[in-house]
Amino acid sequence: MTERYRIHDPAALDAERRAIYDAIASGPRGSVPAIFHLLLEAPAVAGKAQALGAELRYRTSLGPKLSELAILVTAHHWGATYEWAIHAPEAAKAGLPADVIDAIAAGRSPETEDGDVRLVHDVAHALLQDHDVPDALFAAALDRFGRQTLVELSAVVGYYSMLAVAIRCFRLPGHEPAPAKA
Repeated sequence: MTERYRIHDPAALDAERRAIYDAIASGPRGSVPAIFHLLLEAPAVAGKAQALGAELRYRTSLGPKLSELAILVTAHHWGATYEWAIHAPEAAKAGLPADVIDAIAAGRSPETEDGDVRLVHDVAHALLQDHDVPDALFAAALDRFGRQTLVELSAVVGYYSMLAVAIRCFRLPGHEPAPAKA
């Protein structure tokens, strides 16, 4: 069987990959997660992805709770168990209630009184499920969050979709491929 994924020894990396590896390790993540070992196979992609990912995960106007919510909706949609395993605990730490996390894990819309959680969930879900956001939902999200936050939300969904596709293709440790559909 062909090797899909490998961990890189930082001492064995060429100068370009080592600089990216070190930037990731010294950044807000504090380590080099498995997905970035994969992305280091394409150093230009890894460098840009790590910078964009740090921006989208740590510095958007969404804040940690809503950002992690969008990540979980995306991870569930793609069946990216690796991504889910990382972000479900982060979402809980950021204040996303357990019943919301459980509902997403079960493929249900969360029952919540938190309008921001509902809007972020519904926008992310619509983007992933329907590849569009209905006009009324778009207007509600725009009215509540503004254009910058709505752009950031769509970027979070897109970025974590990109990671989920790579996770599935290369079967990162902790990712169990979904059974084939009949």
